[in-house]
Amino acid sequence: MMGGYTKETLLSPEEIQEALDLYHQTPMDQYWQFYNLYKVERRDVKSSDLMDSGFMKTLHKRARTECPLSSLYFLKYIPGSFTKVHGDNGSDLTIVTLLESSDLVGGHSIAMGTYEEKSRPRDWDAVRDEHGYNGYGQDIITDVIDIKDGESLCYGPHLQHGVSKVYQGHRIVLVTWWSNKKEF
Repeated sequence: MMGGYTKETLLSPEEIQEALDLYHQTPMDQYWQFYNLYKVERRDVKSSDLMDSGFMKTLHKRARTECPLSSLYFLKYIPGSFTKVHGDNGSDLTIVTLLESSDLVGGHSIAMGTYEEKSRPRDWDAVRDEHGYNGYGQDIITDVIDIKDGESLCYGPHLQHGVSKVYQGHRIVLVTWWSNKKEF
């Protein structure tokens, strides 16, 4: 596990296509802001019948949890879209799968990592602010995650994460939350 998340190829090309077909069939809402999401197209899937679909069976198998699916939605990031860094407090496990990207500039998945290196070499200086802030134990390391079409990010509720601003092109992701807190 890298910095509180894993990057995995979970879905087959056929399952990716199945998810994209569902994406195109699902009504779209445009949001200037939706909580931590900015300038995104969101498509909420309202039916629990999806558990019979191939891609949902695969994601459920990966979830390896007693927690049921609590939320499933698609996001399309377009120029100007981004997601503010946040934690998924309503989810025990989040799986985000990049289904499609095209001509994408920006739109990187990012995660905040904890600075844990407490000792420094004697020949290195450290200059701090007037409060002596050193950052130890704080989420101050930005990890830019190189995710390709078909790959999934899996993480728990405490990972601070987001998406950098899209400058060109688009990306479509499938987001699933697995939790005992019912939202779906």
